[in-house]
Amino acid sequence: MHRVSLAVRRGEVIALVGENGSGKTTLAKLLANPYQPTSGTVRWDGIDVRTLNPASVRSLVAVISQDWWRFPFTARQNIAIGRSDRPHGTGPTVVEAAVAASAHDLVTCLPRGYDTLLDRSFKDGHDLSGGQWQRLAAARGLYRNGRLLICDEPSAALDARAEHALFQQFRRHPDRAVVLITHRLANVRHADRIYVLRDGRVVEEGTHEQLMAADGLYRELFELQASGYTE
Repeated sequence: MHRVSLAVRRGEVIALVGENGSGKTTLAKLLANPYQPTSGTVRWDGIDVRTLNPASVRSLVAVISQDWWRFPFTARQNIAIGRSDRPHGTGPTVVEAAVAASAHDLVTCLPRGYDTLLDRSFKDGHDLSGGQWQRLAAARGLYRNGRLLICDEPSAALDARAEHALFQQFRRHPDRAVVLITHRLANVRHADRIYVLRDGRVVEEGTHEQLMAADGLYRELFELQASGYTE
């Protein structure tokens, strides 16, 4: 990353877009704290993250990714493992997180509902499709109730209806900041700000309307995708 400066404010949805290798996921990992910058600073509420307890910072972050873990546990445990140490009475319940991620209906249709074991290696175990696992992983991220929610291609295996419901949910929490990384530019149109990356640099910044008017890389990528639906 080179000379990147951005702010993520509570209640906002910002989007990071760009071609493969542009630095989107690297930037997200700097924000989430697995990576530390070799120069410059990442600040939480104005405090240099290097002066804070790493575990405390990471407890404030939730991640929904296209790569998810399949634990040989029940559906309920697969969601709650997103934050097993969360204080009682804070944040959404397991069911509320599942509803928000459009996972509740699929879970209630399982043989034992939320107590269904999700691993066929065990007696009475059950497995899910890729799209169903991704809904459960999204519920896990929402259950974690992080102040910063990083979504890295969170809907790669979802159908159009589930994808739309998930993106609507991202905007419904005024105390949460959302960083959205996706190649599906239709999903970033309503972001508060869009950052376009190329070779580790932010080359464009603005709303969808501003970036379309700028006639730069964002517009090129957006129209390239849109042409597949209009031709």
